[in-house]
Amino acid sequence: MYIEPDLLAELNEEQKQILFYKIREEQVRRWNERERRDPSHAVKKKSDRRGIQWLLGSDGEVWVWVMGEAPGDKPFEDIVEELMEERARKQAQREAQELR
Repeated sequence: MYIEPDLLAELNEEQKQILFYKIREEQVRRWNERERRDPSHAVKKKSDRRGIQWLLGSDGEVWVWVMGEAPGDKPFEDIVEELMEERARKQAQREAQELR
């Protein structure tokens, strides 16, 4: 559905909200009507949906690892610095190749 921008600009916020609500109702009504007329257009639901399964810690809560805080981890600042240096090195190599 389309509303002229000039007309929309003349409405206050409450009127805009009512208009958008009514437009959405009309969209849903048309969708349901189309599905009733032609069920082949209906959205087919997958039975084998993928999902997320979180690892749980010994306390039963979601297990969380914070970079740089586990024993043997590099501090976060060092990790970021290494990534920035690597990106700068790759960019310098690309620029050198373009100059050749």
